[in-house]
Amino acid sequence: MAISRLNEREYYNKIYGGWLGKNIGGTLGAPMEGKKELLNLTYYPSLPDGPLPNDDLDLQLVWLHALEQYGGRITAAELGQEWVEHVFFPYDEYGYALANLRRGLVAPVAGWFNNPFTHCMGSPIRSEIWAMVTPGSPELAAYYAYQDAIVDHAGGEGVYGEMFFAAIESAAFADSDRDRLIRTGLRYIPAQCRTAQAVQDLLAWHAEGKNWLEARELILERHGSSNFTDAPQNIAFTILGWLYGEDFGDAILKAVNCGYDTDCTGATLGAILGIIHGADQLPEYWVKPVGDGVAVSPPIKGFPAPRTLDELTERTVRIGKRVAAEWNVPLLIDRDAATCWAASGESYMEEDCDAERLWHLSPTANVYCLPKGTTRNLGLELTVDYGLQGPSIGRMQCKTIAYRLVNRSEKSWEGVLALETPDGWSPPEEMRFSLQPGAGTEGNWIVQSGPEAQPVYPLSAQIVRLHDGHVWSAETVDLRLVAAAEWSIGAGEGGEAKPFVFPGSCVRFGETAQPGQGGSYRAATTMIVPSDRNIRIITATEAPIRAWLNGRLIIDSPAKQPFMPAFHRAPAKQLAELTVPRGEHLLEIEAAQGDNPPEVYVLAVSQRTTSSPGSFYAYSDVLFIAKNGG
Repeated sequence: MAISRLNEREYYNKIYGGWLGKNIGGTLGAPMEGKKELLNLTYYPSLPDGPLPNDDLDLQLVWLHALEQYGGRITAAELGQEWVEHVFFPYDEYGYALANLRRGLVAPVAGWFNNPFTHCMGSPIRSEIWAMVTPGSPELAAYYAYQDAIVDHAGGEGVYGEMFFAAIESAAFADSDRDRLIRTGLRYIPAQCRTAQAVQDLLAWHAEGKNWLEARELILERHGSSNFTDAPQNIAFTILGWLYGEDFGDAILKAVNCGYDTDCTGATLGAILGIIHGADQLPEYWVKPVGDGVAVSPPIKGFPAPRTLDELTERTVRIGKRVAAEWNVPLLIDRDAATCWAASGESYMEEDCDAERLWHLSPTANVYCLPKGTTRNLGLELTVDYGLQGPSIGRMQCKTIAYRLVNRSEKSWEGVLALETPDGWSPPEEMRFSLQPGAGTEGNWIVQSGPEAQPVYPLSAQIVRLHDGHVWSAETVDLRLVAAAEWSIGAGEGGEAKPFVFPGSCVRFGETAQPGQGGSYRAATTMIVPSDRNIRIITATEAPIRAWLNGRLIIDSPAKQPFMPAFHRAPAKQLAELTVPRGEHLLEIEAAQGDNPPEVYVLAVSQRTTSSPGSFYAYSDVLFIAKNGG
């Protein structure tokens, strides 16, 4: 295979340009974030003295640290650990994923389960780091982006958005043609996904001669969402700025002036253009106010973050060299090399990086490579699939967990597979297996829980290898199930209450009885709080809703509200903040019937003021159990 060459100074200039463009676009758009109307900015809304902190860049500083800690073969497992240790954002998908990770779940299940924000912008905004350490290898950049995105967006458009941008940005080190780069990005996401359809439609409208304002309206009409962070519309706005922009400033202004998730659209487009042109070609008019600084949000902590763009760029360059070596990428990065790309940015491929294979991986299943700690799938592969109900279980419930064991090695494997369960549960029988290279076996574990509720139930898959009929070695894979939410649901006043178990935070009245008097649904549960807490109780739904705690009305929201089950930005009418003592508390809700049976996310999170680690994080140890009238 021909070797590409990249001059190290040019590599530095393009990386610096990408980070600088990210800061410029993010600082331009951050003050306007969430505004859905057409904007009319012509420059920074307020003249900054250095860049504004932004999660668009913050999270990528954590990923740089992760690459430095774990190396170039990093996966979603290590990135998930970084979230728990260094990221304390409660925002939307971040908050739900963090709650799952803290319970011991791992990606992709941790990024999918009980997460209503998988289609949002939290992952597309952090694509640049993967492109910068994989210059000219869009397939490898898309692979990294997938590993990143499934931590908090598994099964959603957020995954495709990050793969799309990462592929574009990686290819931009070797190619500056806008239309060709967009086509490159589209090759790494499914043609039928909403993100691809929004971009394809935008390209068609641009080709038809629609102006940028007409294109914006068509994006909102065909692909819009009431949630300003929804990925397809914002990705289309980013590309709109690129298509219609006359220069760097005009491009990022048009993207931001579309409104919605403005810090994300401006920052990503600024990064793309910065990589293409390099830092030395970005206009001083835009560069001077942000300078060389790196601003880090307070909830990002616990590691040595770069203080300047120069330090950030130098560290990124070092990791880029390391990644090329670890993946055997045919790329030489050298100070004396003259840049020469072997094949227009498509110079590398490995089976693990195949995008189409990644698209078909289920978000309900985790895959474990054995022996643990291996960076290549060359031993045993265990897949554990929790099904559409996810990794949850109620008291005295049966649950089926599917497994598949495949021998990826070049030697035969003989052994025993068993599942260990908590005390008081009914464990499944162990399974004896003998697998030739490439062969697999599959089956189901059926477990029954005990009568005691716990926030988390630890299980473990035990794989014992036999040689000559005797035990040779053993591997343990830690698994987790989490407590389901139990509710008693009745139809109107005097209606008979029936027990229902929901896998996550959402009470889905469409799965229960019909509404009774007045067209209302009623539900009750016992909220078990393990210690005295300052709690924000949220009942997020579109429907009018009321809630009582121990008989006292705490939420009265008589009108329809935007559906926003976020820990930090739920509608004020649908939340109550109060001090709740340790013990059991009767929680009741009443939701009005609308065109469809309502869905209500019932959440218990911290309040804004906390001593540690941050605001509005989920109280993952609070239980919802149906008993004592609940």
